[in-house]
Amino acid sequence: MSTHIKSALAERGARVASRVFTVPPGKPFLDCLAQAILSGELAPGLSRDDPLALADITLLLPTRRATRALHDAFLKHAGTRAVILPRIRAIADGEDELTLLSGLAGLSTLAPDDADATPAISPLERRLVLTKLVLAWARAMRETGGDALAGLEPYAAAGGATPAQASHLAAELARLMDTIETENTSLDALATLVPETYSEHWQRTLKFLEIVTQFWPQHLAEKGFASPMASRNRTLERETRRLLEHPPVAPVIVAGVTGSIPATADLMRAVASLPNGFIVLPGLDLGLDPTSWDAIRPAAMDGKAEPAYEHPQHGLKALLDRLGIDRSEVASLPGTEPDHAARDRLDFIAEAMRPASTTERWHDYAGTVDRERLGAALAGISLIDAPNAQDEAEAIALILREAMEVPGRTAALVSPDRLLARRVTARLATWGIRVDDSAGRPFPKTVPGAFLDLVVEAAAKRFAPAELVALLKHPLTRLGLGAFEVRRAARALELAVFRTSYLGVGLDGLEAALEQAAADVAAGERRERPVRRLWDDDWTGARDLVTRLRTAYAPLVALFERGGEDISLAMLSQAHLAAAEAIARLSDDEIATSRDEPERAATAELYAGDAGAAAATLFASFADPTLPQLDIAAADYADLYRSLVATENIRPRVPLHPRVFIWGPFEARLQQPDVVVLGSLNDGTWPEAADPGPWLNRPMRRALGLPSPEEMIGHAAHDFTTLLGAERVYLTRAEKIDGVPTVPSRWLMRIVALLDGMGLREFIAMDRPWLAWAQLRDALPAGGHDACAAPEPRPPLAVRPRKLSVSAVETWIANPYAIFAGRILGLDALPQLGSSPDASLKGAIIHDILAAFAERFPQALPGDPAHELMAIARERLAPYLGNPRIAAFWLPRIERFAHWFADTEPRRRDGFARTVAEIKGETVLADLPGGPFTLTARADRIDIGSGGIAITDYKTGQPPSNAKVLDGKAPQLPLEAAIALAGGFTGIDERSVKRLSYIRVTGGLPAGEERDAPGDDIAGLAARQRDGLAALVTLFDDVGTAYSARRRPGFRYDFDDFAHLARVSEWSGEGESDGGDDDDDDKAA
Repeated sequence: MSTHIKSALAERGARVASRVFTVPPGKPFLDCLAQAILSGELAPGLSRDDPLALADITLLLPTRRATRALHDAFLKHAGTRAVILPRIRAIADGEDELTLLSGLAGLSTLAPDDADATPAISPLERRLVLTKLVLAWARAMRETGGDALAGLEPYAAAGGATPAQASHLAAELARLMDTIETENTSLDALATLVPETYSEHWQRTLKFLEIVTQFWPQHLAEKGFASPMASRNRTLERETRRLLEHPPVAPVIVAGVTGSIPATADLMRAVASLPNGFIVLPGLDLGLDPTSWDAIRPAAMDGKAEPAYEHPQHGLKALLDRLGIDRSEVASLPGTEPDHAARDRLDFIAEAMRPASTTERWHDYAGTVDRERLGAALAGISLIDAPNAQDEAEAIALILREAMEVPGRTAALVSPDRLLARRVTARLATWGIRVDDSAGRPFPKTVPGAFLDLVVEAAAKRFAPAELVALLKHPLTRLGLGAFEVRRAARALELAVFRTSYLGVGLDGLEAALEQAAADVAAGERRERPVRRLWDDDWTGARDLVTRLRTAYAPLVALFERGGEDISLAMLSQAHLAAAEAIARLSDDEIATSRDEPERAATAELYAGDAGAAAATLFASFADPTLPQLDIAAADYADLYRSLVATENIRPRVPLHPRVFIWGPFEARLQQPDVVVLGSLNDGTWPEAADPGPWLNRPMRRALGLPSPEEMIGHAAHDFTTLLGAERVYLTRAEKIDGVPTVPSRWLMRIVALLDGMGLREFIAMDRPWLAWAQLRDALPAGGHDACAAPEPRPPLAVRPRKLSVSAVETWIANPYAIFAGRILGLDALPQLGSSPDASLKGAIIHDILAAFAERFPQALPGDPAHELMAIARERLAPYLGNPRIAAFWLPRIERFAHWFADTEPRRRDGFARTVAEIKGETVLADLPGGPFTLTARADRIDIGSGGIAITDYKTGQPPSNAKVLDGKAPQLPLEAAIALAGGFTGIDERSVKRLSYIRVTGGLPAGEERDAPGDDIAGLAARQRDGLAALVTLFDDVGTAYSARRRPGFRYDFDDFAHLARVSEWSGEGESDGGDDDDDDKAA
């Protein structure tokens, strides 16, 4: 504030007090203000008969929402009279709000020295410039190195790792500058702090903040801009000076402003000094005892008496001190004096919130209060402690819905918790109620915002399965096709390419994978039914989709392929937008039938609505040639883009319910609905934790003259206590959020503590069973809920399988329902989307490698078996070695196993003439009730000799235990022996089985393990297992036998594809399975 303004205000200070008023909580502030003006009680001399009398009055309010509400209040209370409303202006933090203060009509014209006022820098330009400065500072520190970087490594790393990190740091620096400039403290004051009085960490911080103290002012001077808060302060100071130098004759009223900004407080003081200047404060407590009032902000600020920063009245006490008036000189606005019940409620609230240093007076209050009157005063307040956040949101939605059913009643949820607001909004929307959410919807969560994010994310992740499929399924994705055509093609592409192990990279990898999938299906190597069922048109559509994606992404992919080369943000954003427009382009038929111009119609859906318009504005600003160019690598663009749009919110301009609202605490100021819900009353949410910020500690803030962080809690407390005056108030909180216990808000704890001390907790009990009603959504039906039993389908004998593989028999034993779902219903589990290389793929590759080795060397081993085996392994793994996991982990393990295999293979082949692999065989069980049953197998390896054969099963997992083999829980090898004994393997005449063994492939320590099946009587073991299978088939040939879902001890069900279909979690406890083995069921024919 200039010396001229200070002296002028000092001269007029004696005339301030008589025109300062307050409106108590519980009274509709704006209605009372309008009534007082219209009646002439606030502006004496106003002629009620003159329709032009109001036109000369100027009103200054805190927010634009308040200005709109005051317009409505004037129209409401003017009745049928024709009036011209006063000039109503808003004082708010937003830059667009501040322009409304420029040249208040009737006060004066712009002074000559203000004609060339420095414009404020735009928020986007400030963010980009600070980002560049952070990046440049970090780069300079790294290049300098040595002592210059000592202790600053975290800042250099954080600022220079990515532009997105620098952007986040820039946002924090901008907040610091706003805080400093709001308090009219020079940025140069940062350098005046005495470094040695603080720890080394803070000295390093000051070094980093040279960006603010040196580089930023230089940039502003070079470009001829002012920072936003400094520009706002100058605007307010100009208006203050004009009011003092050219006092208007007509009334000027500042109403509802608490003066938390010093420049605003000076303006208020100037207004109050005018002959017709008036101040109307919101919710000043005129009843608090003088001792407690003085304790809020002691007059002697000598450091011994700490101010009660968190008290609701601290901000107003500081304002009155700044204005130089005593609380006793402030009067209630005529017509707003509270009645007895309202006065009793206000007294209780003031008592509960009194300064901590005077809470001993609670005893006096508890002993003297009229409890009957207190009960009547608190009758409109209810406390709802919800078990969780979902119940809280549900209860709030019910309260708001019930309120709107009463004609004329207004209701609002007030909370800083955006997640709670979104939950309540969503719940109300299910009832067809669209509410006014003052904060709007985050741009990234809108349809265009999510689409634009998916477009750049797909390119940044090189068209990885999850990102690309999410984009293809977005409703805006059209690629010049009709909605049905693009969805059909996307489905075919997903099934053919992404619903399997996918190792492709980029659009080239996508195209190659699609062609490979088509070849595999033609060769019969892809067994998934959804893929085999694709029509020729599906394959054609998928290929066309890839071609269209390549065309749409060409500009953006070209930039990403330039590696680490620096590219301007404008160029990247325009390529991003070009790709988005091409992907969102409608079909030619839709464009032709549109009433818009073709180019406009092509992307009409992308730019539709408020979010679409915001997207167009956003990308136009990125391309603004007047903005500083930020050069980054293309790989950093996606994260930087997200950091820039993360804080953008969209408020839709659509018809909303006129009597139900959702506000933040700031937007709720001066509003007074009939029903108020104060939500998320948990400490850390409301109020937020007092955080001094990442840059300055509390002593440094104090040295700079910055307010204590606790003052923000005091402002929030004033909002809270003001809203407690509403006719009906609900205080809600969740006892747990995401399963974590919460701490009630300190304000709530004070209220509850005072009532508990008096034994009057029931005064704020729930008026209706809101929580019980909210929980009805999850309630069981009347009469209880029958427990779900395991499914027991009994299909007719005609559809029951008459042919199964040996591995399917194991599944049949463990869980018959899996056979029912897979073999009878013909269901296939859809593979995971773009699954990474897993144990199933690894097992298939190892089986393939060992089978190829046996085919190449069926009789004599090569001179170097390990070398030959690794040659085959590299050949088979060639398509997969682009995956770092396979190259880094699988290949070395296979190599270790190859050496183990080479050392042990001669012993295994001793006594055998040749070795064959992947041999198919089958045998038929006759004389069964349902007819013959065919058992099939594909043996991993069979060694053939003159005296018999040896059957080997390769395992990449744990082989079954001997006990499981003997008791029939793992019958795979014994049943293969039964097929061999029956002469069922193709091309093998020898029927004697000498050995059954398992080879476990680990590649670890040890690299391999070999174990024979238990028992010496292989023929007997095979016969017993064959008889057991015959008994099993006979059992299921009875139509009364169900294919029931089971969870049996001794089996593992980790990979049960049909567990969800069988509703296992509803009838079976967790962790019932034990043991396990890997049976390579994927080999079953």
